[in-house]
Amino acid sequence: MFLSFIPAWLACFLLFGTSQRQTVFVKPLPVIISRVVAVILLCAMLSQLFLYLPTVSALITGFALVCCFLPLITLISAYKKYYLVFASFLVCVLSIVLSVFEGGL
Repeated sequence: MFLSFIPAWLACFLLFGTSQRQTVFVKPLPVIISRVVAVILLCAMLSQLFLYLPTVSALITGFALVCCFLPLITLISAYKKYYLVFASFLVCVLSIVLSVFEGGL
């Protein structure tokens, strides 16, 4: 279940990267391609959640993840790029470690 955090984080990061006001990239990411990839990542997140939770709970959890990660990425990126890279690394490592403890790998 914790592995679903990684595609959710990446999808929110892609959606943030398409903004004209983002400062992570030199110029914004292409909107259409980023949105298509974000939808694919969100579907991967939901399919991962559907394996462990009932349908309604998985949908609520997925919605909560996206609603949590989008503002978090925006707030972190207002500071140095290092913080965003560190936060991404932290989310990925914690997701993998927690899924190992859960027995999900």
